Amino acid sequence: MKKLIIAASIICSAFFATTSHAYSVSDIDLPEVVPANAERPELRLNGASLRELYLLIKTYVGALYLEEKSTDPQAILNSETHKRMVFHVMMKRVGARRIANALQEALVVNLSEEEHNGLTKELEQMLSYFNGKMHAGEEAVFDYIPGKGTRITINDEVKGVIPGKDYFKAMLSIWIGDNPVGRDFKDDVLGLNAEDQKTMVAGQ
Repeated sequence: MKKLIIAASIICSAFFATTSHAYSVSDIDLPEVVPANAERPELRLNGASLRELYLLIKTYVGALYLEEKSTDPQAILNSETHKRMVFHVMMKRVGARRIANALQEALVVNLSEEEHNGLTKELEQMLSYFNGKMHAGEEAVFDYIPGKGTRITINDEVKGVIPGKDYFKAMLSIWIGDNPVGRDFKDDVLGLNAEDQKTMVAGQ
């Protein structure tokens, strides 16, 4: 009987060690799941990556959460489902407006002139949400809510909602569009390099 109890304990420990884990990118642990709430269903981590400048400066870790995982960029961009983009700041100190401007510059290369002009109001609204400084460890979260728009939350403070679906699609194109911030970054966020990145952390 004692042997059976020990065996059962080992099996249970092995089960929780393999199912309870964190996804780690550049020493940043990211939850695999965003729990469901009254507003949205459960979201799962599709992929994440480190954004670097000049292969030297770590700027942020980006993570994409979806209702259902996918490696198809067009399907992700066009789907009318809940989505979340997380920007985890890596730099010790940076102007929030500088981050917003960098996002806008990266966004523009994936848009036609007409599309960019059509989002002028939305981009100005985004810029108005970023002020002061951001520090390593802080986050900006972009939640797409079908039928409403993009809710922007900075350091757990909801800044507002940008209406419509075009803005979030343009933002997401920074990562998985035709001209992403990096090809490896795109593959990571699409989950194509998941096995190379995943770090199993028992008990988390």
